[in-house]
Amino acid sequence: MDDPKIMNIMNGMKSLEDHCQLINDVKDESPMQMFYKDKGVFLTGGTGFFGKIIIEKLLRVTEVGQIYLLIRTKKGKDAFARIEDLFNDPVFAKMKQVNPKYRCQITIISGDCSLPGLGISADERETIMENVNIVLHSAATVRFDEKLKMAIAINVHGTKEIIKLAKEIVNLKALVHVSTAFAHCNMRHIQERFYSGTMSGENAFKLSECLDEHTLNTLTPTIIKGYPNTYTFTKVLAENVVQQSAQNLPVTIFRPGIVITTYREPITGWIDNMYGPCGVIVGIGSGVLRVFTGDMDNKAHIVPVDMCVNALLASAWDIARNKYETPPIYNYVPDAENMVTWRRYMEDGFEYGCDIPMRKSIWYPRFTIVPHMWQYHILCFLYHTLPALVMDAIMVIIGKKPRMMKIYRKIHKLSNVLKYFSSNEFRFDNDNVRKLTEKLDDRDKRLFAFDMRDLDWTNLFRVSLYGLRLYVVKDDPSNIPESIKRYERLKVLHYTTLAVFYALAGWALFALFKLFL
Repeated sequence: MDDPKIMNIMNGMKSLEDHCQLINDVKDESPMQMFYKDKGVFLTGGTGFFGKIIIEKLLRVTEVGQIYLLIRTKKGKDAFARIEDLFNDPVFAKMKQVNPKYRCQITIISGDCSLPGLGISADERETIMENVNIVLHSAATVRFDEKLKMAIAINVHGTKEIIKLAKEIVNLKALVHVSTAFAHCNMRHIQERFYSGTMSGENAFKLSECLDEHTLNTLTPTIIKGYPNTYTFTKVLAENVVQQSAQNLPVTIFRPGIVITTYREPITGWIDNMYGPCGVIVGIGSGVLRVFTGDMDNKAHIVPVDMCVNALLASAWDIARNKYETPPIYNYVPDAENMVTWRRYMEDGFEYGCDIPMRKSIWYPRFTIVPHMWQYHILCFLYHTLPALVMDAIMVIIGKKPRMMKIYRKIHKLSNVLKYFSSNEFRFDNDNVRKLTEKLDDRDKRLFAFDMRDLDWTNLFRVSLYGLRLYVVKDDPSNIPESIKRYERLKVLHYTTLAVFYALAGWALFALFKLFL
C-alpha cells in the first residue's frame, strides 16, 4: 500500500492516534476528571451513536463510579442481550485495554422513554434516586418521518419523565438535555436562548393523548407548520418542557449540529450509521447517488462526535459548579472562525473517496449538484430512475430479484429529508460554547478537547472517508489496491458507455434530421 495519497490518509490518522495517546498519558487528575470520579451517571440513549461515545469516554478517561444505562427491548432483544451487542463494537476496544473491569461500572436499567415513569421498576427508580448525581438525557427518535404520536411520546413526554425523575434524585449535580442545533430551524439566526413555539410541550402531549393516531397523522402537516419534520418540531417542544418544568434544577440544554464520525478518539473515523451527510458520501462512493440538490455555498454545520461529547461532558461539569438565572444553552456548531461549505464537504469527500474507493461500488462515482428542484427531478430520472429500470430488467431476465428501484426510493427519501437543510443558510451564535472552552484548564483542554476553532477539516474529511469505508461499508483496508484497480476499470467502462450513448444519440438525431429534410 505505497500510494502517496493513501499514505497521507494513514499519516493523518496516525497523528490523531498520537493525540489520543497523549490523553492516556496524562497522569494528574484534571478538574473534570475529579468531577466525574465516583459519580453516578444516568444515561438515556446509551445504545445510540452519540451515547456509545459518552459511555466510552467516561469509562476510558474518568474514574466514573457507575453508569446507569436506560435500555429498552428492541427487535426481540431485552436490555441485557442488547448490552452484550453494545460492547462488541470496535469503538470500545481501546477502553477495554485501559479499563478491563469496565463491566463493574455498568448498571442496566430496563425501561423506555415512551412509557409512563420511563417504564422503570420501583426498585430501580429508588436505586437511581439514591445513587445518581448526573443525568445525561440523549435518547430521542431521530427519524425525520416519525409519526407525530410516537415522536411526542419519546422526545417530549420522555423529557418530562426525565425531569420528574431528576427532581427525585437526592444528590443531583447536573442534568443535561440533548436537543439539536436545528430545533428552531424555522429561523435563520439561532441564538443560545429559549424560543417560543406554536404550542407548549404539555399541550402537545395532551393533544396526542386525545387524538387517535390516524387523526393525528392527518393533522400533522397543520400542527407542525413552519417546521420541516416531526423531529425538529418535537425537539422544540422538549426544550419548552425543560424551560417550564425544570426550574430550580441544575439543568442545561446542549444543541449539537449535524454529528458525523469521530475525529481523534477513541479511534479516528468511527461511525455506526449512514444518517445525513455521511449517507450521501457513501451513496456517491458506491456509484449509486449521482445527483443532489441544494445551495452548496451554504455553511456545513457538521461536528465530529468525539468533540461533541467532550463539550457535552464539559457542560455538565460547568452547571454543577455554577448557578445561572436561566439554564445555559450551548449551540455546538462549527465556529465562525473555522467553517466550511457544503461544496467543500462534497468535493473533498469525492476526492478522498477516489483515493480509497469502495470495493463494493456498482459503478464509477460521478456527482452533480443542482440548485433548482426542476433540474434535480430531470437529472434524477436520467441518472437514477432510467439506469435502475434497466438494471432491474436485467436482474429479472437472469432470474434474480430486482432491487435498484427500491434502493433509489430510499435515496430519494434521504435527499428530500436533507434538501431543507442544504438549501437554507443558518447562522448560529456560540458564545456560551466559547466561554465554556475558556473555563477548562490546560489538562482538560487536552483530555476533553472541543474547540472547533482548532479543527483541521482536511484531516477530518480524510479520516471520515476512511472510517465510513471501514466501519459502515465493511471494506477491509487491505483491499484498497484491488479496489483502485476495479475503480479504474469502472472508469473506462463509464466513459466507454457514455461515448456509445452519445454516438447513438448523435446518429438518431442525424437520422431524424435526414428524415425531415
